[in-house]
Amino acid sequence: MESIYSVPGAKAARGLAVLGFAVLVIMAIWILIDVFSGIFRWGFPGMVQWVEVLNVICIALPLPFVTIRRKHIYMTIIQQRISDEKNRILDIIVFILVFLFSAVLAWRVSLEALYSLKYWESTDVGITVYWFPGKIGLAIGFILMTLAVGLQIISAIRKKVEENGSQK
Repeated sequence: MESIYSVPGAKAARGLAVLGFAVLVIMAIWILIDVFSGIFRWGFPGMVQWVEVLNVICIALPLPFVTIRRKHIYMTIIQQRISDEKNRILDIIVFILVFLFSAVLAWRVSLEALYSLKYWESTDVGITVYWFPGKIGLAIGFILMTLAVGLQIISAIRKKVEENGSQK
């Protein structure tokens, strides 16, 4: 089995996953501070809104890494029961479905992110909470996930063609 780092962009995807984890840690610390602010009765405005933005970022940034590692499409209960030939065909079908799904999401979320950034979309809840960082993180995650699945489709088709060529 080939290393995931032989896939183009794998190191960048890993970096985004690490960044997503860092955002998760920041979010956890932020929530901890808010809990203590409630205990000692000094409020922390905009807490819920900022956690919503950080939550989207920490979920979206690891998407390309998870996609490259193929952890989003394993169906072991099915794959264990069918032949290698049918597994390759199933892989291609699933890749295409995931590609179409992620491409549509990447397109829509990218438009939302551009709009949000253009108008510095925010909410004022005692402090100004900006929504565009979360939307940009989501767009980056889905765009790179779409590219990763596209590369997986090409790889799967290439393997299928090579396999058919060697059987003749």
